Amino acid sequence: MKKSIFVLTFLFFSFLACNSFGRELLVLSGDKSQNSKRWQEEVLPEYSISSQGKTLPAKIVPVKGNLFPEWLAKALDEGRIGEILGTPTFLIWDPKEEKEIGRIEGYTQKPRFYSQLEEAMHLISQGQHPGKREGSGSHNEGSGGDRRREEGSGNSNNIMDHIYKTPEEAKRASEALGLGGEIHSHQTPEGTIYMPGATM
Repeated sequence: MKKSIFVLTFLFFSFLACNSFGRELLVLSGDKSQNSKRWQEEVLPEYSISSQGKTLPAKIVPVKGNLFPEWLAKALDEGRIGEILGTPTFLIWDPKEEKEIGRIEGYTQKPRFYSQLEEAMHLISQGQHPGKREGSGSHNEGSGGDRRREEGSGNSNNIMDHIYKTPEEAKRASEALGLGGEIHSHQTPEGTIYMPGATM
């Protein structure tokens, strides 16, 4: 009897874990983004067999310049996806609700990516929206990219709030955040942006 209960309990939680309510990881991958390419080389080959990949299957969404696929552009315009500042951007997508429920922005190294994804999934399970960005993030000019970058000069400890137009600004922020002055860059539809922290 105890064995039957254990098996049923195990199957139930396995179903929840594997199904994850049909959620997907949409990988917005820029055609000229070196970090998008690195993610596909370093993470994608093994992602589908990882615990995260079984729970949250990945779907590559190609982004060419400032052009998004039509369905994604519509979701941006309708506010079902927040502003996209650059690639790669990893959207945790609820296909039933057809909206973003969490995100990770940028890629530096494989262990950090998996750690960020685990944290995002945990926050979602608690009803939070990790990495949420407001605004529609228009696929032509953006809906607040300049405002977000200006905010980057503030004192926030969240690296995603530190986005700069020049490497010099990003280096100063990196030093202020205790990151040793190291920076990395992302290609966006509006040009290159710079952020604190090393790309490894």
